[in-house]
Amino acid sequence: HCTRTARPAGTAEGQLLGGGQLLGGVSAFQRHTAPLVREELARLAREGQRPTNLFLTCADSRLVTSMITSSGPGDLFTVRNIGNLMPPPGTEAACDSVGAAIEYAVDVLKVGSITVCGHSGCGAMQALLGSDRHEPGAQTPLARWLRHGRPSLARMARPEGADVSLADRPVADDLERLALVNVMQQLDHLMTHHCVARRVAEGSLSLHGMYFHVGEAQAYVLEHGSDRFSAVRPEATPVAPVTA
Repeated sequence: HCTRTARPAGTAEGQLLGGGQLLGGVSAFQRHTAPLVREELARLAREGQRPTNLFLTCADSRLVTSMITSSGPGDLFTVRNIGNLMPPPGTEAACDSVGAAIEYAVDVLKVGSITVCGHSGCGAMQALLGSDRHEPGAQTPLARWLRHGRPSLARMARPEGADVSLADRPVADDLERLALVNVMQQLDHLMTHHCVARRVAEGSLSLHGMYFHVGEAQAYVLEHGSDRFSAVRPEATPVAPVTA
């Protein structure tokens, strides 16, 4: 349910939460949705969270994780950042924020699976493709963060990058190809985290790759043991994990 309530500009109420759409949406939640979920949220507040899946995806506003996964409160432990990147540990550029979320989900919450989800039209992937046009040595926060995507760019340039495919149609362009390759690269980076590698080896944690095409409203999943993403259909059955 999408709410775009117009609020008068310049009023005290209009300044709350940025006014307009956001405040109207929260108001609609309190009016329509809160009465329906209050009992379930009260249960979660008492018992604590027990999500089954860690969902690592991009911060892009067009990705609504609960919508594309049909999930509700307590189902997903979600980590979002520019480009759905998973920096490997133990390097100068390692990111404690993302690493801490992985450690907490795997060791404390004991999630049973981790999904890395990329998407079409990703601004981070576009920036990486155009990185040769950037000023050398640029040190803005965004430029520093995008360094974590360079292994994906390098992987796409290798023969294995050319092998990545979609089962139902050709890969549209380099932007889509890099988004797909990036999902696979971040899955590899996840396995460099000790807690992830240990749980995978024990058989208590599985890793999955996903790609969401915004314009098609279509999700694709990485097939086990391959470089191919297949479209999820309404009658789809569970997909085997990338790493057993």
